[in-house]
Amino acid sequence: MIYIYHLITIVLLPIYIMVLIWRTIRKKENLYRICERFGIATRGKPAGTLIWLHAASVGESAIAVTLIENITAIFPNLNFLVTTGTIASSKVIESKLPANAIHQFLPIDNIFFIRKFLRIWQPKLGIFIEAEIWPGLLTEASKTCKLLLLNAHISDRSFKRWFKVKSFFQTIMASFSEVAAQSIFDFEKYKMLGTANLSILGNIKFANKKLSVNAQDLSDLNNSLLGKKLVVFASTHLSDEKVVLNVIKPIKQQFQDCYFVMIPRHPERRSEIVKTCKNLELKFTLRSESKIFKTTDDLYIVDNFGELGLFYSLAYISFVGGSFSKGGHNPIEPAHFKNLILFGPDMSNCRSVAETMVSEKAAIQFNDEQELLELLQKFLQESEVNNAQVYKDNAEIFAGKYKQIFQNYLALIKKYI
Repeated sequence: MIYIYHLITIVLLPIYIMVLIWRTIRKKENLYRICERFGIATRGKPAGTLIWLHAASVGESAIAVTLIENITAIFPNLNFLVTTGTIASSKVIESKLPANAIHQFLPIDNIFFIRKFLRIWQPKLGIFIEAEIWPGLLTEASKTCKLLLLNAHISDRSFKRWFKVKSFFQTIMASFSEVAAQSIFDFEKYKMLGTANLSILGNIKFANKKLSVNAQDLSDLNNSLLGKKLVVFASTHLSDEKVVLNVIKPIKQQFQDCYFVMIPRHPERRSEIVKTCKNLELKFTLRSESKIFKTTDDLYIVDNFGELGLFYSLAYISFVGGSFSKGGHNPIEPAHFKNLILFGPDMSNCRSVAETMVSEKAAIQFNDEQELLELLQKFLQESEVNNAQVYKDNAEIFAGKYKQIFQNYLALIKKYI
């Protein structure tokens, strides 16, 4: 079946190219590095042994950086290639990569471009993080080097789709020497799909370092906050914004000491968000226009990358975005900052983490706009400060509990270096 897949990708190549052109026009691709999508390197391969890590998007990129730093501490002579699939992840990761690491965009899943990519880079080991399953890439790469799938996750939707072509999935997964699942839910799904060399090591996101914070920016923003309680809507998508933006006016009318910040997952959506805010008659400021809060406004919109840690540092309450249709983003990041953490009904991408946090009173899950409004009304009252503190303390404890998980992943990787 893999040969049929290769044939299909060759036949569909003109469509892929048209999609790339369209994405470039919409600034979702980097025009100056578009050749990387065809397996052509824009950086020279460093001498010596190269380890390749693939991280689909922003969250996985943070894991990749943490892995590189820790592997380098043990094997200082190694070099690393990190591939990602989105501009957002490239912007985040390139500012954090050490000197011994190079970033490239992942090539189109076409056998000719993949083979060119592999001939250029010749990695000794390929490490895929979470859920990136490209049939052509994996089957070809496994002929060149050993492959590992770490922090393996598979959504319910993907599981249903792959179950319909179970034998093809087994062929693809046979490319990996080992698959380490992040939860019992993921382990069971991979097992039902017939995956071999499967284990559970836990969620490596627990091991991510606390997000970095610029001290001067923190001081400037804190001074401009004027003692108000900050509610942060983090990593939001359209489905989240349809809910969270509606609660701002009623909360502001009831609590004058409250201020809101929204950090969209994709800052390039700023014009769409601005239009929505105007329709809702919300007064707002863009971070690109002002580096301090204007607390006479309703909302501060952070329209750039890499500052989640800064706003989590200031937050009283943090909402984790993606939790209304996208499976939810990482709730452990605000936990490091001792936030009162809220998320919506869809945390399927990190179900085990979310369920444990809720059960340990380290986070609160809600279902709709009305429940969010009631939660904000409850915890913004002075009489609920102590109750809120319980959740904040538990969140911090939760974030620090699972450091051994990273050591287990590191031991697995060391077997193949």
